[in-house]
Amino acid sequence: MATERNCFFQPETFYFQWHLTNRCNLRCRHCYQNDYQGPDDSLNLRVAQKLIDQLKARGGQASLDLTGGEPFLLGQTLFDLLGFLNDSPEIEELKIISNGLLFSSSIQERLSCLNKLSTIKISLEGACPGTNDWIRGKNEFARAVEKIDLIDKNRFSVVLMFTLTKRNLDELELMLHLAYELGVDGLIIERFVPEGRGKKMTPDLLQAKDWKKVLNWITEKIGEEDISPLLPYRAFWIQLRPEFQILGAPCNLGESLCLMPDGTFFPCRRFAYPLGNIFQNDFGEILKKSPFLQRIKQKENLEGKCKSCPIKECSGCRALAFALFGNPLAEDVQCPWE
Repeated sequence: MATERNCFFQPETFYFQWHLTNRCNLRCRHCYQNDYQGPDDSLNLRVAQKLIDQLKARGGQASLDLTGGEPFLLGQTLFDLLGFLNDSPEIEELKIISNGLLFSSSIQERLSCLNKLSTIKISLEGACPGTNDWIRGKNEFARAVEKIDLIDKNRFSVVLMFTLTKRNLDELELMLHLAYELGVDGLIIERFVPEGRGKKMTPDLLQAKDWKKVLNWITEKIGEEDISPLLPYRAFWIQLRPEFQILGAPCNLGESLCLMPDGTFFPCRRFAYPLGNIFQNDFGEILKKSPFLQRIKQKENLEGKCKSCPIKECSGCRALAFALFGNPLAEDVQCPWE
């Protein structure tokens, strides 16, 4: 006899940043990739089916940020994948992270049919061509702005992605003005982590005093004085519409995963430590039982001032520690706490 589903049951939602391809039409100086080849794009559908199977087994749902490389280089394969995911009850929401350069009216028309696709995130690394183009390539600022203007902002939430380095730190206020001018919904600011190709930009890494400058800027915007409550946050989402507010993004280590084109799991994309592969491992078991994740999440295992930090919910940026020192337990050198 069939049993009635508990109307109070809420399936658990899992979050993934899924890198669909290593291929990209740019070679940004701060890129966390070294390899811009393979694997075969057709592998994505196999990864997707495996992900759906694991979600079904757990009675869970997933919210996916789909990116690359550059996801629109996948062509029809991308739309086949998006259609499959959009039709899957286990998928709650879809978002795309792109450099935007391949966007077109025909692509927008095809994307508009996907009811679960809510957000398009476009990367810009400066509020003026000189700053952005030094990182992303000649004339790429103008091309990206032109494509952003094409996106239907009534259909999609459009968010700018801004990775902070010493080179663009002073354009934070200008980036906010640019976001308003472009009519987008928000601006995400993240800290640069020198990984892959980006290791050559290590001298441009923010220092603790630089990150403190950012935190002071944010407290001014929200009418506060003390930066201490902001210290656990690794990034910030500045929402412009429907109303202005700034939301902090704490480290989601052990709560979400990065999924690579070959099915490998990383703790996050800037933390290139393999935790397993979707074809051999269940993602839920990794999140729950990975000895590596359990170890680096425990403050008593950390080193330097991170070990003695009184902020219970903060464990510093483990990705930055791993990128700089090859030691995920090392002190977060960007933290301004003293």
